[in-house]
Amino acid sequence: MSATTESLFRGTIADLPARIDVAAQIAPEHYALERERIWRRAWLAIGHTQDLPAKGSYFVYDIPTFSMSLLVVRGQDDRVRVFHNICRHRGNKLERGGAGCKSHFTCNFHGWVFNNDGALRLITDEKEFEDCDKSALGLIPVHSAVWNTMIFINLAEEPHCSLAEWLGDLHGQYDGYFEEREKVAAFKAVVHANWHLAVNAFTEGYHTLYLHKSTARDYQGGRTNPERHRPHIEILERHHRYSAPGNPDKVFVRGEKVAAKYGRLMIPAFDFDSSALPPGVNAARHDKWAFDVVEFFPNLVMLQGNCWQNEITYWPIDAGRTLILNQAWAYKAKNLGERLSRSYFRARVRDVFREDLNTLEAQQAALSTGAMREVVLSRQEMALRHHYKVSARMLGGEL
Repeated sequence: MSATTESLFRGTIADLPARIDVAAQIAPEHYALERERIWRRAWLAIGHTQDLPAKGSYFVYDIPTFSMSLLVVRGQDDRVRVFHNICRHRGNKLERGGAGCKSHFTCNFHGWVFNNDGALRLITDEKEFEDCDKSALGLIPVHSAVWNTMIFINLAEEPHCSLAEWLGDLHGQYDGYFEEREKVAAFKAVVHANWHLAVNAFTEGYHTLYLHKSTARDYQGGRTNPERHRPHIEILERHHRYSAPGNPDKVFVRGEKVAAKYGRLMIPAFDFDSSALPPGVNAARHDKWAFDVVEFFPNLVMLQGNCWQNEITYWPIDAGRTLILNQAWAYKAKNLGERLSRSYFRARVRDVFREDLNTLEAQQAALSTGAMREVVLSRQEMALRHHYKVSARMLGGEL
């Protein structure tokens, strides 16, 4: 490869807009449409089956976009189900947050009891209720499906497509990738910025040479690719992915040397060997591959490495605020040295994440003035261009 590395593009890019009227995208009236035509119709990622390790395991998942609380449960039959976190008697919230393991859920208002498959088990003082059919008063289900280990929901009354159809070409390409990891960190932030800006901050590599120059100064590119062009960018129907270029010329500083000595290479240095990974990861099999970035439209951006992944989930609160959740997953540590090495990775993920958040509120404030309506996007920001095309197609009812 030369110092003028060219990106390999796959998929249709000729119709992707290079100029976006972002001022219109972040307007409150536009968000009101998106909430119903995008967020209520899309398949949305909410977690992993690893978060439900045993029969009876559950966690509460709150979605500020719809002021909604969900109860995600692994039943006694080992099936994962998602319910609205609402008692069917008077609408009290069954679980107030957190996670645990229960065979049933008891409402603390009047003592009604529900099995973890959603069935209503007990109505206290039942004889006082007239024409009350317990079989019709189970927990209210939410459409859900599991892909590999990932749990998705759909909030439409009836989904317009299956999860497999929604994922499209991604569906069969990641078998075996997620199973052997454990969560090593979780971060949360509420930013005063529109959800589009929040997603865009994590779906291009153009900024890495500048914004991350202190935390991860030489982790990408190197002498053969000084501008850090993405070696592979793939545009799919709803989603997209690209590969980030590792740096074979990286110079390890002291802390990085210790992390590399005792554990596997993750951020800010990488194990280039992707030969054992499923076909969806480093799909172009670039030889100096660092990691992939995949946008599962609209609410998840995932960085996928050789032995780790970083998952950034987005939930708009309103037109100008977004809840961002960041979870880091890594290989299961076998000894203290590997735990030490993973700790360095965890700290780097945190620091880089903070830097990525840094520009969002300034962008929101500037663009909200209307002084500048359009942003101009390069070929290295093709993922952003695709993001806005998909948004427009969903708003128009095409997807």
